[in-house]
Amino acid sequence: MGEKIRLEMNDWLYNAGLVGLYNVLKHSGDKVDYAEQYVELDVSLLENFEEKYFRYFIDKYQAYLSYFKIISYERTIKYHEDNDFETFEEEDLESLNNYIKNVVKYYLSSNSYRAAYEIINDEVDMLELAKELQVIKIKKKESIKDKVGEIKNIFQQLKVMINCCKKDNYRKYLAAKNVIYTIIKHSWDGVSFLNPQTKEKDIYLDYQNYFIEPVNKYMTKKATSEKFNCFTCGRSIKDLKNDLSFLNNIGFDVSRKSSHTWNFSNDVAVCPICKLVLSCTPAGITYVYDKGIYINDNNSFQDAVNINNKVKSEILKEFRTDKLLTYRALVNSIQEQFQDKMKYELADIQVVRYEEGQYKFNILSKQALYIIRKSQGDLNNIIHSGFKEINTYFNIYELVINRILNNHNLFTLIQKLLVYKLSNPKDCRFNALQLISILNINFRCLEGMGYMKSSDKDIIKNANISGYYLREQYKEKGAQDKLNGISYRLLNALKTNNKDMFMDTLLNCYLYSQKTVPSIFLEALKDDEKYKTIGYAFVTGLIEGKESMKKNGGDE
Repeated sequence: MGEKIRLEMNDWLYNAGLVGLYNVLKHSGDKVDYAEQYVELDVSLLENFEEKYFRYFIDKYQAYLSYFKIISYERTIKYHEDNDFETFEEEDLESLNNYIKNVVKYYLSSNSYRAAYEIINDEVDMLELAKELQVIKIKKKESIKDKVGEIKNIFQQLKVMINCCKKDNYRKYLAAKNVIYTIIKHSWDGVSFLNPQTKEKDIYLDYQNYFIEPVNKYMTKKATSEKFNCFTCGRSIKDLKNDLSFLNNIGFDVSRKSSHTWNFSNDVAVCPICKLVLSCTPAGITYVYDKGIYINDNNSFQDAVNINNKVKSEILKEFRTDKLLTYRALVNSIQEQFQDKMKYELADIQVVRYEEGQYKFNILSKQALYIIRKSQGDLNNIIHSGFKEINTYFNIYELVINRILNNHNLFTLIQKLLVYKLSNPKDCRFNALQLISILNINFRCLEGMGYMKSSDKDIIKNANISGYYLREQYKEKGAQDKLNGISYRLLNALKTNNKDMFMDTLLNCYLYSQKTVPSIFLEALKDDEKYKTIGYAFVTGLIEGKESMKKNGGDE
């Protein structure tokens, strides 16, 4: 056993690096000790760390890498060869041509792959093979059967290329090139193998020389009375050259931005150990294309590892590219933690999201956790709902979660959805039941703020039913065309918080239908939140009633 390094939990970025470092080592089968607030590892674990580092990313993100897009076509080749091409149709040829043009030729001829071939140094010339590969064109009088011989030849060429790519050295360097530009570059840039002027062509050696060797040298030097201290851990350092400028959206160039520090004198620098930890942030944060998420649960290191690895597994188990996936992963992981009886209600948790090249921060408060936990059914109900605004499609699930994370109520969203339901129904991908789910979630938001009581939980259902039965009365009178105008007036009254306008419109409606005004509207006069909750539930029923309900009156 060699010397031990103890790494204490700190800010969110350093914690993400600690989780990443732990993930990399555990993935390689190494033993890492940890306690409530720190990680402890043997220096010997840093041996061949560069291999462990890239192996973790390649194994975890393999479905998202272009390298695996290339070799995964092997299954398709085997399927058609086993069936003697009897089921090979036009769409299969289209898929083959797309694979040749947009996968094999595109990626194997890319600059990053060209750089990797120099290190792989294989006798097979992949660039020449990719150049020789051509798509198959069918003339007017030809059929797929006429091209089977040509397809077989193409398959033989592809098998040679795929078998080459499956070699250890190809996987090691081609897949590593992928993770550099699709995962790692989101966290840090401009140094080591991401330095455009680096002289080292081997990315593994470059990482070792830049991040690991300085740690080994630092650990062998026993002096502790250096002039400066690490900005993160407080260890002694001899100079301030190791700044944080390599961290995207966090660090800054101290030579150009001296105004960022006190008295124009930079004191922000880290020791080689902390720099290595920060290089592991891509393994702690979960990235999918241009989006990422990290939950900074600093109550304990184990909790931080558990929740973030659950988020990662939720995201990576589905091969999709939309932002919704990060929100669903967050919610599902929180639900799992509650089921595992983790004590998340004891403290607020910081959620860090990476979107559009920037970090966005939210505090997952006790109230937000309560809302998410209690709203599991309602949230699941709105997962696939959305609407189109101009040329942009918005997912309602994402909008709701975003508002919960920001501690906002959902009234403005509900208002917009109801107006769109009236004005642009063809662009709406949601129904009345999903609107009721949103109202239920909003009720829990208001309940957490103290505006609602559990005894008020039936007001949404009763108001919605009242709207449905009024709609039926208008249908019986052949006056359903008036409902749109009435709904607009009610929504305008709700938006402007004008109770008088709302009640005047409501009374006129019930006078016209010759029915008694349901007693639920007495509750609406008590306070603004009840007024809006009851009002929006009523309009939801008025716009789109439940056809399966029995007609037994509107006052329960």
